[in-house]
Amino acid sequence: MKKALIPLIVLVLIAGFGLWWFSPTQQVKRRVQQLLNTLTLEQGSSKAGRKMGIYSLSAVLSDQVELVSPTIEQANGIFERAELESVYSWLCDITVRSEFELSGFESIAVGESEARVEFLVQAVVELPDHRPADGLYQ
Repeated sequence: MKKALIPLIVLVLIAGFGLWWFSPTQQVKRRVQQLLNTLTLEQGSSKAGRKMGIYSLSAVLSDQVELVSPTIEQANGIFERAELESVYSWLCDITVRSEFELSGFESIAVGESEARVEFLVQAVVELPDHRPADGLYQ
């Protein structure tokens, strides 16, 4: 009896972890983190290396993305994936460095064909002549 109990407990733990790991909410959290990692461009990195991030960016974006930011009104709108890829490419060319660090999720709602995510991000975007972003953004 004791010999069968240990593998059964291990199996239940593995199944529980699998259910949690592959849950829609956890998948969305991982995609947001991957997006922020892709948007982070280190100072001194090559343009070619930076632009390779377009493949990662394409993998996490849907065909249309709606951005709503109460702290950066100019960022609000519905954008096609190609538009966002173009902006990313432009940033790769001109930015000195960018850092995007997730501060926390406020809400995640996963529907049948879409997800709505509200999160806080600590962001720095440094261009050659100014910093258009430096602080905490929603």
